[in-house]
Formats: sequence, structure tokens, C-alpha cells
Amino acid sequence: MTSDTKMRIEQPKTLTEIVVQKLRAAIIEGHYGFGENISEDKLAAAFGVSRTPVRDALSALQFTGLVTVKPKRGSFVFVPTIEDVGEICDYRLMLEREALRLSMQVKPDAFLAELDKTIEQMRERMQAGDEIGYVRLDTVFHNLFFDHCGNRLVQNAFHLVEARIATIRTALNARFKQRREASFDQHVEIVEGLRARDWDRVDTVLRRHITSIRADAIDELSKTA
Repeated sequence: MTSDTKMRIEQPKTLTEIVVQKLRAAIIEGHYGFGENISEDKLAAAFGVSRTPVRDALSALQFTGLVTVKPKRGSFVFVPTIEDVGEICDYRLMLEREALRLSMQVKPDAFLAELDKTIEQMRERMQAGDEIGYVRLDTVFHNLFFDHCGNRLVQNAFHLVEARIATIRTALNARFKQRREASFDQHVEIVEGLRARDWDRVDTVLRRHITSIRADAIDELSKTA
């Protein structure tokens, strides 16, 4: 007999949820720059909705740290400080390292297969010169750590900074094309280390990977400080 859960009808998304998804994707993919003003009126017109779902969506994105709402001034894309980048990278390293260990305990073969598939897609996008496609897959690769870890608390902890990490990644990938190949090689080496169950290697490469992103981000922020 079919369970109640399987019979449950999925509720359609509200206008606010749709606006949140579209605006979140636009910020992550670099259509809005750090600190850029987000006009409620322009968004409402673009989406064909009233200002209410737009305002609610901006409030929701403020909770994730992706948007800063300033009273009487408007809403703006977040601007990470050097301290923010340091904290996010430390947090990310801690979570990704644990998520990898958990994912290799749950269903390692399925996890590795998904990583291999994403690596090949990343290679294709890099060779094709598709920067946005590559960055999207870079995000997918790291998100797989949490998709397969089987621990909702770890997943929820990651979701607190997921959008900001992806936005910073997009900004840096657009500026540091020459470093993309080295970054790609690190992704490959992480998977090789996982397959060999060589945790020292995985930890070393993951730390180097995140540290390089941290250094690049701080270097860029220092120029505009």
C-alpha cells in the first residue's frame, strides 16, 4: 500500500518563493555585483508581480546574508569584508571536510559516481570556454558533499553560507581565468584521494583549494578597501 508521504501532493510555490529563487540565482551568477542596489520597482516590473513578494523575497535573502536591506536607502547585494571571507572559508573547510567523511560512509559508490560525472562536465565546460557553465558545475561539485552526507544538521549548517560561497566563487572565477586549470586539478585530486581513502591527501588538497580562494578574495577586497 502506498504510504501517506508518497501520496502527498506537492504544494505549488508562492510568488515570494519564485522571486527568491530567481533573484538568488541572479546574484550567485554575477548579474548583480557586490554592493549593487536592487530596485524593488524594477524587479516587480521584470517579474510581473507587485512589490510585496519582491519585498518579502529580499527579506528572505537578507536572512541568508546574500542581501543587505538598509532602511530608507534600499536593498543591496552583500559586500564581504576581509574578515567575512576569512570566517566563511574557515567555516566552509570545517563543514566540507566533515561532509566528505559522512558521504563516504553512507553510499560511497553513488557519491563517487556523481563526483566523477560532475568532473567530466566541468572539464567539458572549461574546454568550451563556458565560464558561467563551469562556475555552476563548480558549485554543484561542492554541494554534492552535502547532498550525500545524510545529516540534515550538517546540510542546514552549510545552507547558511551556501549562497555567499557561490557568489564569491563566481566573482573570482570571472577574474582569475588563468587559475581555473589549477582549481580544476584540485577537484580531480580530491576525488582521487577519496577513492583511495587517503584522508591526509583529501584534507591537504581541500585546505589548499579553499585557502587559495580565500587569498584571491582577500587580495581583491584589499584593492577596493
